[in-house]
Order: sequence, then structure tokens, then C-alpha cells
Amino acid sequence: MEEQFQIPEFDRVFDQNRQTILNGIFGTQTPIQVESSAAFAGYLSYVGIDRTNHLLFLRILETNNKWVVDALMGNRNPRLLFTVLKPNNYLVACAFKLLAFWHPGQIYSEVLLAVLGIVEYNFCKADDGYRIYKLEISDLSNLGKYLDESKDQLEPINETILEILDNITALGEYRSSMQKSALVKHAFNIRIAYFDNTKSLMDNIPKVLLVRLKREEREVKPSKQFLEYFRKKK
Repeated sequence: MEEQFQIPEFDRVFDQNRQTILNGIFGTQTPIQVESSAAFAGYLSYVGIDRTNHLLFLRILETNNKWVVDALMGNRNPRLLFTVLKPNNYLVACAFKLLAFWHPGQIYSEVLLAVLGIVEYNFCKADDGYRIYKLEISDLSNLGKYLDESKDQLEPINETILEILDNITALGEYRSSMQKSALVKHAFNIRIAYFDNTKSLMDNIPKVLLVRLKREEREVKPSKQFLEYFRKKK
């Protein structure tokens, strides 16, 4: 078999141009970066997610850019994106960090569902999930802040969050503790606040976390030519 030509000292070339490469696969600051990142996301979607590349998927979700994320998702159910992987502490911790970083309304719905899917999968059995990731009260507040009281409980985001909170109310079934009991109470109170018309999420979640922002105001879009190509491809 004929040997493939390789540029001498390629690792050094890569290191010297690291930021340029990263801007081309994760950048969303300019239309051309968005187009390049969307193209890479489409390629990664074709490759598929596994334990060796799942952090690339997570990094693309962090862009929170509709066009890049849509290219990554393809026809996938975002809620199930990471269920091919065994839950681990790092992945779940990253999910909660992303939930803490954004405000309600600021995060693209497909990104939010994918991040919520990580949490849901880990805590499908609460005590098993707790052994992997030790929940804090603040985690539950950053989860519950994405509930939208103006929408139905079967709306996908509301449904997922309510399911997670319901699962967490079973925490301590096998081995109870004061910390678990506090988490169960907080999860229960957030859930009830959504269903009870006499209560509000602000009764259980700090008001500053419930501030809603509009993500569209800061999102960079690709060029009109790319959008036309993107629509035809779909």
C-alpha cells in the first residue's frame, strides 16, 4: 500500500495554528466561523458519538448556536444523545455547570434537552446516580429554574425536568442521610411549586436565577447563502 504523504513536524504546525483550528470547529463569533463550525458539527454527527469523542459533542453544545447545534443533532432526539455512554462524574458535573451558566430563555432548546438528558439518565435511579455525582441544593435550583410555568407539563423541557425531580424524590430509598433528605425536600417543593397555582418557583428558587434572557439577541447567524444551502440539504 502506498504510504500517505505527511507534512513534516505536523504536530508543531498544529500547535502554532491551534487557535485558528479551534475557531474553525467551535467558533461562533462571526458568520464564517459559524459556517465552518456547522460543517464540522455535521461531519461529527456523521461519525457518531462514542466514549472517545463525546466531549467534542459536549463542546459543540457549549456554543449554544442554533445552526451549529442543528448540524450536530441531525435527526437525533437530543434527550437521548448521551445515553449511549455510561454515566460518569465528569459528564454529569459538566451538565450542571452548563445549567448554572445560562439563564432561562438564553439556552437553545435542543442544547437544554441534551444537557437535561445527561442528568435524567444519571438519576433514573436516584441512589445509583448520587453515587456517581453528589447533588447539591444549588444543582436542583439550577435545574428547576428552567421550568416554564406558562407552558404545559407535557412540553418537552418541562416534562424532562419534572421527571428528573420526581426521580430525585426517591433519593435515600436504600440509605438515607440528612443531605439526601434535604435534596428530596427541595426537589419535591420545586415540583409542587410548578403544579400548585397558589405557589411559585420563586418560593423555592432564588429570584436572580429565574431572570429570563433572550438568546436570539446575541446569536451570530451564518450568511444567507449558507442558510439557503442548509435548508436544501435538510
